[in-house]
Amino acid sequence: MADPEQQNSVSGRFGVRELIEEAQREAFIRRRVYPNQVRAGRMSQKDADRRIDMMEAIVTRLSRTAGLE
Repeated sequence: MADPEQQNSVSGRFGVRELIEEAQREAFIRRRVYPNQVRAGRMSQKDADRRIDMMEAIVTRLSRTAGLE
């Protein structure tokens, strides 16, 4: 039987858990960086919120797909 991590990988390069961890890391970074971008006028609050929400949605979707929730 195939390794479950390999079965749940995208094109065999990255396991689902790795993808989830990377998306979580990116969401964390966005929550720290985007407020400064908004204050500096380089990004709207609406866009910052949407991009953070999108990354968190990726984590949720991957977790559900992998049956990790």
